[in-house]
Amino acid sequence: VECFSGTPRSGEGINHKQLWLDYLKTGELPFSPKELHQVIWDIVSRPENRPMGGKLLNFRKKYNFTLKKDKTPSRPEEALERFIIISNSDNFFNQLPIGGGKESIDLVIRHSLNSVEFVELKPWNSADSPLYALVEGLKNLIEYRIIVEQQIKEIEQPWKVDVSVLAPREYYQNFLLLDDSDTWKSKPTLSRTVELLDELRKEFNTTLTFLSFPLTLDRFNEACSHMYDRQGLTGQQVASVSEADSNVSLNRTNWTCLISSRNIG
Repeated sequence: VECFSGTPRSGEGINHKQLWLDYLKTGELPFSPKELHQVIWDIVSRPENRPMGGKLLNFRKKYNFTLKKDKTPSRPEEALERFIIISNSDNFFNQLPIGGGKESIDLVIRHSLNSVEFVELKPWNSADSPLYALVEGLKNLIEYRIIVEQQIKEIEQPWKVDVSVLAPREYYQNFLLLDDSDTWKSKPTLSRTVELLDELRKEFNTTLTFLSFPLTLDRFNEACSHMYDRQGLTGQQVASVSEADSNVSLNRTNWTCLISSRNIG
């Protein structure tokens, strides 16, 4: 999210790994949850950033993505998102329009008529920190609340919105949350993460969750290669996932809840 390339009272972007590692070490961030909340609200509510457009909050599914001639995806996160959609049930949607222009939520799970989950997706080699992923999700939450509060779009029944971050195990290992055996790196690491989710939960009045799935990057690239060959593609082309590309490792039943604010406090 471009408007969050820097943090309140800090010149260092919250997507940077070092800020996250410093937090795990010291428990200190250059802003409070309240300050973060106010900054997000102020930025999103500006006229130039205000959610707009006739497609706001329209549930949809997108299946297309680009495969390069080496049979790997041009944008791994986009491809992964498409594979997740085809690997889950009808209540999974992607690229839900939430702001102006092309701004959309990666994944949305509709649990019921008035309960949804906004999911921020991060691929294996993402440089965006878990803190940045949380802020992206909270920004989407605030945009939704502004849409409702300012009646930008008529909504028959407002949603209760939970916010989750979904990523492969390697992502959490890269940011020192998990060790090689997929357990928490250390008790202090777990303690810092619990503290962060709890404070954000209280400030933003939502449930925050870190989720992981077991699919490795090598296996994912294999799936893309098989798809490329099966569809008879040549060179760089747009591919479309189908039922044949459903992957059990990406099904919700095989995701792991690493930690949730639902279980804190």
